[in-house]
Amino acid sequence: KYGLSETVVKAIPLIFCGLGVSLAFRMQLWNIGAEGQLYMGAVAASYIALNMGQNSPWIVISLMFIAGFIAGGLWGLIPGILRAHTGSNEVITTLMMNYIAIYIVDYLVYGPWKDPNGYNFPMTAQFPKSAWFPYLGNTRIHLGLVLGIIISIIMAIIIYKSRWGYEIRVIGANPAAARYAGMNIARNIMLVMLISGGLAGLAGMSEVAGIQHRLQHGFSPGYGFTAIIIAWLAKLHPGAIIITAFLFGGLLVGGDQLQIAMN
Repeated sequence: KYGLSETVVKAIPLIFCGLGVSLAFRMQLWNIGAEGQLYMGAVAASYIALNMGQNSPWIVISLMFIAGFIAGGLWGLIPGILRAHTGSNEVITTLMMNYIAIYIVDYLVYGPWKDPNGYNFPMTAQFPKSAWFPYLGNTRIHLGLVLGIIISIIMAIIIYKSRWGYEIRVIGANPAAARYAGMNIARNIMLVMLISGGLAGLAGMSEVAGIQHRLQHGFSPGYGFTAIIIAWLAKLHPGAIIITAFLFGGLLVGGDQLQIAMN
């Protein structure tokens, strides 16, 4: 029971990041920056929790959700703008921005946001209970799972049933044909990178609100990078990403158990 519940816990950030990078990949945009976008989403959500945690849980969690999405989205939008208007390689820009985001978190948890009662560990004070996600029973499975499933359903509808989803698929398959058809490629590049980064930002928000309850050094073991593999194994399908993320969650939990057993 514990192993299965922890597998789901590990799958939650992988679902968000996998959905984010899959949207960009579908339009042949190589967003390698989900890890940094995750970190920035966690930073924004932590700011809300630390400064507005005295409000109602629904207000605090809603604001954390919005802030996490916006922060991750803006972090993804920057290389999107550079790609759309200067033709810069988004592989390089998104990859480099990962390390900027990680060092921003380190600056905060080693500096101005460091918990004075934290025995000198690089982490913020614990969030108020109003900034915690609700849990399923006695497990650590939290509200992020429900949000991830809902967003995957919305993404599937958008990609396969909406006009904008059709534009994304056409631009990814044949940019010349899309341009000839009058589709605004530059605008779509920026919008897709914004949403892609925003979804990865929600992964960071769900980690600090659902598991960590604080911002701390190295809180992500590389979810943003693992999501790249998940997106491709799922063939970029939102529904298949949930299943693949669960399988990878099992690998992560199984690896931890093997290390414990060997020690």
